[in-house]
Amino acid sequence: MRMARRRRRMSLRLWTLAFVLALAAGLAGWMRWRTVVAPTYEPNIALTEPEHWRTLPADPLAFADSVASQAPAILKGLGVPEGVVSIRRSKAQTGSTARWVMTSDVPDGLPLAVCNLQLTRLARRLGGDVVEAVEDRNGARLSMFVGMDGVPTNQIILKRNAGLDRLSGRVAIIVVDFGNQDEALIRGFCALKQTITFSVFPGREKTARIAEQAAAAGHGVMVYLSMEPLSYPRHDPGPDAVLMDHTPEKIRMLIRMARANLPQATGLNNHMGSRLTEDPTAIGRVLKEIDRHGLFFVDSFTSPRSMAWSVAEEMGIPAGRNAKFLDREDTKEAVEKSVEALAEMAGITGTVIGIGNARPATLAALERMLPKLEKRGIEFVSARDAVR
Repeated sequence: MRMARRRRRMSLRLWTLAFVLALAAGLAGWMRWRTVVAPTYEPNIALTEPEHWRTLPADPLAFADSVASQAPAILKGLGVPEGVVSIRRSKAQTGSTARWVMTSDVPDGLPLAVCNLQLTRLARRLGGDVVEAVEDRNGARLSMFVGMDGVPTNQIILKRNAGLDRLSGRVAIIVVDFGNQDEALIRGFCALKQTITFSVFPGREKTARIAEQAAAAGHGVMVYLSMEPLSYPRHDPGPDAVLMDHTPEKIRMLIRMARANLPQATGLNNHMGSRLTEDPTAIGRVLKEIDRHGLFFVDSFTSPRSMAWSVAEEMGIPAGRNAKFLDREDTKEAVEKSVEALAEMAGITGTVIGIGNARPATLAALERMLPKLEKRGIEFVSARDAVR
């Protein structure tokens, strides 16, 4: 009997110990679960975008911050109204590498696939890529993770909103060939109330004065750099043009001289250049020097086989491409039709770039069409804003 009682007391102690251990394990598990499901985000944080922010290789934190800084501008460029984008910084948590979470409603007329494409291009330009992207069957919600080397750093959640109106579009008009125009024509372009961008030949008689006037009037300024065309030497692009056989040192000197002539310039686009822009190695040498000066690049698209824009994106350089030449026919009526067509393109793609020449007919058409289109909701932006 005494042995039986000792066995019962020992069994009771073992059960008590087991119960205490189970309770402790359960409490620890609950604490871990509670840590995971606790609120994971701080309130919205306002981000400022540096002038020329570039992610360094293998720098996921800089990549994450760059994506968070620039993704809202991508959505705005596609027609997403301001005020619907929310960016929250993720608190550290076990098993999570995401640093930022961006959520936004998307107008019904904007396909989520288009948003996906443009955000993917942004991630790749900054040195990363899409890690995962899932769109629901109804096309009403898109969830993306972007990151570096397969490690997610940013989550992006887009939801379709049928009650949200898409912006009418953004248009950047680059007016090229500035350098020797008469004062009245220069003053006329400067007097436009809507933002345009002056692309100026370096080293011309009035280069410095035109750039100063344009910048003072609130317009953008770019370098209009001549490059070798397919018809060279029958068509000579000029003494300061970049040619196929130029060494990197010669290209560096030409772009340095152009920048010295045009300190107001924030970007560069090509004059002629059909042969050079078709060659990825040749245009790559030029883009390397453009990037050295912190400039963005716009491919004038003088050849349908131009590789310039895609090479710039691969190199991580802010870049855009001309969607339409506005004045192939040098009449006011023809330019007006081209500007109208450009605005229609903006309504589809969100942001477009068009190129016209510094001519009287082009000025007359812009004076009439830009206020009219602005009243319809078209936003006119600088080329610099269009490439972001």
